[in-house]
Amino acid sequence: MNLQEHIQLWNQATLKVLDIRHRIIPPGQGLLAYQLPSSVFLYGLRGKARIRLDGVEYSAVQGYLCHAGKGAYLEISEITESFEYYLIFYRAVLTKPCRQELLVMLERSKPFQVQYGFTPQHPALLYPKLDQMQREWSKPGAIDKLRTKTMFYQFLCELLEQLAAQQVATGLPDLSVQAIRYMEEHYAEPITLEAIADRLLCSPRQLQRQFKSKLRSGPIDYLLQLRMDKARELLLHTAAPIKAVSEAVGYTDSYHFSRMFKRIVGIPPTTYRLQAAGADIVHGRQNPAGLSSYAIAAKGGARYIGVSDDENDYHLQRYNGGTTSMFRNSRAGWAVSLLLSLTLILAACSGTPAGSGPSGNGSSENRNTVVVQTASPANTAEAAKSSPQTIKHMKSELLLKQTPAKIVVLDTQFIDQMVTLGGQPTGSVIVTSDTAEFPDFLADQLQGVTVLGTKEEPNLEAIVGLSPDLIICTEFSEEIYEELQKIAPTLMFERNEDWRITLQSFGQIMGKQQEAKQVLDEYTDKVNTLSLALKEKLGNSTVAMIRPRDGQVRLHTTAHRTAAILYQDLGLNPPPMAVDDTETSQTLSLEILPELNVDHLFVLTDDKTMKLTGEFQETSIWQNLEAVKSEQVHTVNTTLWIAYYGPVAMSLIVDQISEALL
Repeated sequence: MNLQEHIQLWNQATLKVLDIRHRIIPPGQGLLAYQLPSSVFLYGLRGKARIRLDGVEYSAVQGYLCHAGKGAYLEISEITESFEYYLIFYRAVLTKPCRQELLVMLERSKPFQVQYGFTPQHPALLYPKLDQMQREWSKPGAIDKLRTKTMFYQFLCELLEQLAAQQVATGLPDLSVQAIRYMEEHYAEPITLEAIADRLLCSPRQLQRQFKSKLRSGPIDYLLQLRMDKARELLLHTAAPIKAVSEAVGYTDSYHFSRMFKRIVGIPPTTYRLQAAGADIVHGRQNPAGLSSYAIAAKGGARYIGVSDDENDYHLQRYNGGTTSMFRNSRAGWAVSLLLSLTLILAACSGTPAGSGPSGNGSSENRNTVVVQTASPANTAEAAKSSPQTIKHMKSELLLKQTPAKIVVLDTQFIDQMVTLGGQPTGSVIVTSDTAEFPDFLADQLQGVTVLGTKEEPNLEAIVGLSPDLIICTEFSEEIYEELQKIAPTLMFERNEDWRITLQSFGQIMGKQQEAKQVLDEYTDKVNTLSLALKEKLGNSTVAMIRPRDGQVRLHTTAHRTAAILYQDLGLNPPPMAVDDTETSQTLSLEILPELNVDHLFVLTDDKTMKLTGEFQETSIWQNLEAVKSEQVHTVNTTLWIAYYGPVAMSLIVDQISEALL
């Protein structure tokens, strides 16, 4: 310890006593993993105990004194006789502006964060001050709090002198240990590198550097692996839906969770669960039922796992020691069951097969054959001319012997694909980020399309009522895929599959292969011409797309499907921060945004985020961005740029980029 530096920093700091607690722990009990909310002094009054600060052990006896900074984990154990102690919580900060040399000194010495423990040679000079502080603190008057602060300064002076006299060894806290403990306790909550660093009173770069030096990976990589490990446990030992599992490990978006799980584990979570049930990978455990019947529970007791706050959704709930799986809207669930029954009865009476699952008509498990009824003379004529098409999708293959007349789509991007090829869905889900059901660029061509909820919450009852010939969905519908198959043959396409590949699949489905090829050729010619013009004008200038959301800024990286238009189709240059081959986006605080250092900025906004975007734009941080000062910020619509991932939307986006940058 450099005592002179410590004294100088204590002199310059603004101090505030936050709390003083007097505690007694009975024999056989203890304090487990308490994360300190501020810097703390602990002083043992009576008894013996084993004290751990971030895993570093101290043997505390009467008069023993410890110090630790904010974020450290305190444990007290091995108490054979009652252990009585004081905790003094305080905050110390350097008031800015201050001299640069003080900031350097603070970074080097960290007097308010150092950890140490020792038995003072003269406890009689410390205890009276602590006792007086505790008595003054317990009084209600403002003058009593001022006396407490005065006594705290006297306590510090005596403490620093005894530390110097005894040459007590001090150590800086192990940030990696603290960060790991924090993530292990809070992995189910939203966590960012900045939030962890703020809690540990260090910079994100400092935390990242120390973490990598010890574990050879960054904190966020560790968090990702931790969450996947927890998810595997839940998939193996519970029957909770994928959405509930994703929320239990910190992902509000189950689709994003599934992608991350597949990237880390190698297979999707549903496949992992099925393999666990079939191959019994749970360390040889006999598991004839495949999965346990217990829902996800918090430490110390059962808790309710709600998948969503919407009306139609699956939930798991601990009920009388077991699990109840329920459809929240019981009337809607009853109606769906009734309509499904009626559909099957009518199909049986008419002699027409219903559904697409394995049946007695020769269908195999991995290949379904579908003979579709068409709805009108025009469609009948078109279907008669079409040839059978084998459509490959995420679940298997589907043989269409005729062109389906009534198609239901459960992702808005498929609307774009159908309109491009001269059709429209019978029913579709919508997005809720904008107030309009369908965007202006498609609305005129979607008259009469039945709204079926959202991709997260499709309305099964409404789907049954349409009697579709074919349902097309994405991984968002994984949990209801079997229900959908009971209604009609169902295709599942990967949501982030390149729209060009998806268009070719729709060309097969709709008998429009040549039209699909023509659209693709025209798009290729368009972006090739534009990319040359952009390269000539912009040179090495950088371009990025961001989306204000949930109080922060989402930066879409080079791995994002829409960002691929900027960086792949048009050959524009991303800023270094946006380069990522795995994550499609990263979340930035407004304070970090200047580090993006981009020349041209596309800002995605919609009816829901317009207010937040406006608030950001009023800040000095935003107004001092280089792109803002050079008037190279271009506001675009989120629904167009994100939700409708198809030829019409992509072509319009290219037009907007051309107009903004040329």
